[in-house]
Amino acid sequence: MNQLNWRTVSSAELALLLKNAMLDASRAVGTSTVYQLTVDGRAVVAVSMPDGEAVLVEVVVPVHTLRRRVDPPHAI
Repeated sequence: MNQLNWRTVSSAELALLLKNAMLDASRAVGTSTVYQLTVDGRAVVAVSMPDGEAVLVEVVVPVHTLRRRVDPPHAI
């Protein structure tokens, strides 16, 4: 299973992110708002909190290095 990465940001940072991201969906939940965003091809969930901060959550995609198989030299 992929891990989740989350961090807190200020409302100003969230506003900038909302301006530059594609908003897929949003919904008010109590005094918070949940945003489903696409940022540079990545899915991000942002939750704005009533205290002026927000939490950003995204999936951590492991980086796989491409390796080529090298055959051992043939004995002659």
